[in-house]
Amino acid sequence: MSQWRKRICISIFSLVLLSACVTSYDRPIQKVDMVKAMQTHIKLGLDYLRQNNLNSARFHFNKALKIDGKSAGAYAGMAVLMLREGDDARADQFYRKAISSDPGYSLARNNYGSFLYERKRYAEALLQFEAAADDLNYERRALAYVNVGLSQVKLGQQAVAEAAFVRALNLDPNMSRAYIEMAQIAFGKGEYPAANQLLTRYQYIQRPTPRSLLLQIKIARKTNDKNKESSAGLALKNLYPQSPEYKSLRQGL
Repeated sequence: MSQWRKRICISIFSLVLLSACVTSYDRPIQKVDMVKAMQTHIKLGLDYLRQNNLNSARFHFNKALKIDGKSAGAYAGMAVLMLREGDDARADQFYRKAISSDPGYSLARNNYGSFLYERKRYAEALLQFEAAADDLNYERRALAYVNVGLSQVKLGQQAVAEAAFVRALNLDPNMSRAYIEMAQIAFGKGEYPAANQLLTRYQYIQRPTPRSLLLQIKIARKTNDKNKESSAGLALKNLYPQSPEYKSLRQGL
């Protein structure tokens, strides 16, 4: 074979090898790029949801799902989008798809639990909240435990609900909702000093609400504390004159 033909063959062979090398290294890089693209689309979709730009949010969630048809984040975003559009049935479906795609996606479980709780599907909500609370890596476990307790209260399980609220406070001592729920339970059991202490702790963290002021009035009446009853009643009147709690106060509780 002539010298120039050998050089051409060697050049072609080198190009084949180079092409093979580029292909072998290009695939994982491309895969990483696709994952980043999917995550970017989900983030953009959530940003547009916050701006209430539903069409743009849908566009980006759909883009993410075209990259990965099992993207739990995209499904969860679509669930929120459906809620904004008032389509509960499809929101339910998308939440289920998100959890099916990633059973350990505790944020989706907690949000789905809230969806179910608001629709009075308390037993179903409890299962989702319990799964989120059991996730040791979930950053909002304290909130999940509060939601567990709230669901249990609705199901008439006050004793276990109280334990859930205690767990929430162990994780986050400033979880104010747990204090008022425990105060309500203590009041229901006739433990008025304990209810008062828990309510005081709640009001130290959280500004007074119609519910907390009405509960304070009820406790004050049981403990015959006229000053606290009067001050709470005045605060309820001045701060929340249109609230159902003030109306019930005017009607004599």
